[in-house]
This record gives sequence, C-alpha cells and structure tokens, in this order.
Amino acid sequence: MEKEANLVKVFTGPEPTALLLMKRLEETGIESLIKNDSGLGYLGAVPAVIDLYIFEEDLEKARPLLEEMNEQQEPEEPEA
Repeated sequence: MEKEANLVKVFTGPEPTALLLMKRLEETGIESLIKNDSGLGYLGAVPAVIDLYIFEEDLEKARPLLEEMNEQQEPEEPEA
C-alpha cells in the first residue's frame, strides 16, 4: 500500500483516451494504473470516466507525453 501513496493522477476522462495514454506511457517505460470506482460506464448509456495514475518518480519523464496528449484533447476554437 505504501507505493499507492506515491501515485499521481495524470488524466481523468473517457476510457478509450485513458487506454491510449496508458499504452503510450508503457511504450516510454512508465508504469501506470487505471482506477474506475463508478462502474457506470458498463451500463451502456453512460461512458466510463477513468482516472489514470503514474508513480510520482515518473512524472518528469512523462510530462512531455502528457502535454502532447493534452494538446490533442483540447477542442480547436472556431475561426471567426
């Protein structure tokens, strides 16, 4: 349980995006953990919202990837 205290939440959002980020972190050699306490996403009507955690010691290594994923998730502003 001591290791869990060193976890940092780096993403909250839809399950497919969380799984993609988890895979990309793994490719970089960063272990991650998904937590989903609600279970609501499995009812069919409500999409699952996932929390993705990494170990605090990996945060700096993960930062460029997290920033890249965040930029991809931001909606583009419509041109006026």
